[in-house]
Amino acid sequence: MIQSFFTKEQNWLDAWDNYLQSTERGLYNQLSFWIKSYAVYGFDHDFYIITDTDKIIGGCGMVIAKFSIFKFLIVPCGPVLDKNQEHLMDSVLNDLKEYAVQKNCCYFQINLPLLKEGIGFHDYTLDNIPSKSIFYNGLEGTKFKYVLPLFGMRLVDLYEKTFDEVVQGFGSNHKRNLKKASSFDFQFQQVTTKEAIAEAYDCFVQNAQNKGYPLRSYDSMKDTLQNYVAGNQALIAACIYQNKVVGAIYVMICGQRLIYINGGVLKAYQNLPISVYMHSQLIDYSIEKGYKSYDVSVGGSEGVVRFKEGFGSQLFTFENSRYWILKPFYFKIYTFLEQWLKPYKQTIAKVLFNLKKGFK
Repeated sequence: MIQSFFTKEQNWLDAWDNYLQSTERGLYNQLSFWIKSYAVYGFDHDFYIITDTDKIIGGCGMVIAKFSIFKFLIVPCGPVLDKNQEHLMDSVLNDLKEYAVQKNCCYFQINLPLLKEGIGFHDYTLDNIPSKSIFYNGLEGTKFKYVLPLFGMRLVDLYEKTFDEVVQGFGSNHKRNLKKASSFDFQFQQVTTKEAIAEAYDCFVQNAQNKGYPLRSYDSMKDTLQNYVAGNQALIAACIYQNKVVGAIYVMICGQRLIYINGGVLKAYQNLPISVYMHSQLIDYSIEKGYKSYDVSVGGSEGVVRFKEGFGSQLFTFENSRYWILKPFYFKIYTFLEQWLKPYKQTIAKVLFNLKKGFK
């Protein structure tokens, strides 16, 4: 008998995480620690679980973002559903929308792990859902920018291939750099202690500073990262050269594959082929594990995308997010404040305080 319910009970969250690890359709940003990590911004969360005779067959985690009187329910990417369970989609969407209404949210947004039309690959994603699904009744896009959706996957095909066969699909520059890496005494070591994780994360921080992109502080991430590594939900590894950590890489382990999240090489060593070396080590590790693919992830600057393409990866893009405005008046006020008054934080705080008093 199929049942569904909302829960925060830890025993169900543990079962949910195990489910995401066991199914190829598992999504890393549905793991319970990932969803709960938004608490650093003061956001709440919940989980929607679908069972058949007490066995999980699907569900999703959701973030409930709060800014004073404004609340938003966001499903970063989901639901995850077992194969041949796509017929449950509209029931799930109705439950989630109704829950958003019960939570007094002004906005509901969902991003499905559903490939755009014409892409015939469904090992890790939902298969087609009916064209009349209420998902398509939502407005296309994202009006709430603080909980990011997944835009797709960029997969290096490993299925029934040796490492050398995978390397044959690399671009000429990556092949050359991989060969060059063999002439250096690089060591690739997984890190698990608090101190080693912090040292690896510092490579990401320095890389972000050098290249001018934002990155969450280690203090805001340390508990989450340590929990991921301890729970075998993430792998963090360092490249050691001349007895020094010169680079590091961080991937999630979910859905029977590795998904690249972040990496960095210290500025003084960026002329060495360390990045290609680290990714290649993880590709080799994935082959040993019997994974079908290695996901180098979507996004990045033009140069980063070229680097990812150099591994012979193929891009699979998801359908655009859909959203529903549940309280137009509230959402209009929020949009005005978010777009035009952002530089005036103290003024916004006073306005929101007065609004909160007025709408009690």
